Amino acid sequence: MWPYGSLFLASSMVLVHGLEVFGRCRKWTSETFDFTGHQLLQGKVWVLFSSSFFHGSHSHLLRELGLFWLSSPAEKELGSVLFVSLWLLSGAFGCFVSWLALRSFLRTSPDYSEMPRHHVDAVADFSNSRGSSASVYGACACAALVAGAAPAPVPAVWTLRHLLADQMISPPAFPWAVLVLARLLPEFVSPVSTRLRKYPLCSLLVSLLLALASAQLRFGLSVAQALSFWFGVNSLLRLCPSLLALPPVAEYAATDFTGHLVGACYGAMCGMCFLMITGGSWPGIQSWLALLVLCFANLPNGTLWE
Repeated sequence: MWPYGSLFLASSMVLVHGLEVFGRCRKWTSETFDFTGHQLLQGKVWVLFSSSFFHGSHSHLLRELGLFWLSSPAEKELGSVLFVSLWLLSGAFGCFVSWLALRSFLRTSPDYSEMPRHHVDAVADFSNSRGSSASVYGACACAALVAGAAPAPVPAVWTLRHLLADQMISPPAFPWAVLVLARLLPEFVSPVSTRLRKYPLCSLLVSLLLALASAQLRFGLSVAQALSFWFGVNSLLRLCPSLLALPPVAEYAATDFTGHLVGACYGAMCGMCFLMITGGSWPGIQSWLALLVLCFANLPNGTLWE
């Protein structure tokens, strides 16, 4: 089975990002397609879905595509139509709930205590959201449940069909290592970051983890194993700000994590419903571990260490 839904979503994200960058139309696309509470209150319902196709930077797009690749095994079980619907609805719920969470947070924030309620709400209503994080987190949660224990085949000969079809459905170790690299590179070699120079031991540790992942070229990985490692790395980056010198999370970033978690919970709920309706086998310990680490990955910076 070719992952038509995954290819459509991934190519659409790359296409709209390219058009935005080379067409120099970011201001217009942000005003038209990014999600804001103000847009939604004006009846522009499409922003719940269109915001997932636009990204703030190249590294943001790269990380979303990497995580999205790991979520695509869900399409093999659900079918293309259900998978695309799950992807879009996870993002829509994530945007909507993160907006409500930001409203609630600002209303109780001492920084806004002197402002009238409608002014505080306006700050939240005009805060935009873009990117498919909630969508891919929902798809990943569903994949961990419905295809979590599926072993990844390792082809004897690499062909275009393997790269586009089989390997998107069950990513083997080498593409998995490339995806983890895509997640980590923006954190360590960003022009505005000095982590590589300031924290050589951490950089060495991450390099060793990547080397170990790349060394498993002959072995297949289950979806749950790949997700566990991916989200484990994400948890390290999010939960150890003193270790990696990450900037503190502002209220806006914290509500973004709320949206990610909502998307993941929606995807997990859909996966559980699918298993109950189809009578599929219940996920094993690896799948539950992947979901647990996914939840930790969505906690704001420093949550466990404050």
